[in-house]
Amino acid sequence: MARVFVLVEDEAGRQTGRGASFTGVLGYVLRDAGPESWRGTFGLSLPIAHVASEMDYAHRTEHLRSSRPGPRTKRPVLHAVLAWYPSDLDWLTREHLADTVRSALRAMGLSEHQAVWVTHTDTGRPHVHVVANLVHPITGKVARLGLIKKRMSAFCAAYEQALGDVRCKARLMPRAANEQRARARAPKRQMLEKQRAGFPPAPRP
Repeated sequence: MARVFVLVEDEAGRQTGRGASFTGVLGYVLRDAGPESWRGTFGLSLPIAHVASEMDYAHRTEHLRSSRPGPRTKRPVLHAVLAWYPSDLDWLTREHLADTVRSALRAMGLSEHQAVWVTHTDTGRPHVHVVANLVHPITGKVARLGLIKKRMSAFCAAYEQALGDVRCKARLMPRAANEQRARARAPKRQMLEKQRAGFPPAPRP
């Protein structure tokens, strides 16, 4: 849970968050990073400076060289960012950030996948880079990211509501608009149901 979720652009400039090199992405993420205590890993055993080789190994052995049928992906890297507002630095803690990343991975369907998170505070706006291996370390299956932007937008909206500090009200408007349209359609729907049941239509004034 965070205020903003962004998929980082790939090599072609598309906002997919997909990449091919754990070494390249982690090298970028660890450069100009914030406090060393504000970073961590999930499902990895090596120190954070060397986890790229561990993630590459899982991709290579469990996916590329596996006997499982189906296509093989050469882009197993997911790179996303969770962001807060500058004033949130007053109350953010390492524990909160770690729990946030864990919850975000669960929402993306990546709770069992290898992942690294690194906090940056150099821009004045705290944000966490999340680098995950889309290949499951045991099954070798590639995670599906269908509707990930929509799912994570709802995720962030729920977080701000739970926080009691909604900064992005636009994320809540579509739901309200849909409910309003549903209420407007309700009388017409009820009339059609009565007609199907054999009731005569109501006279027009």
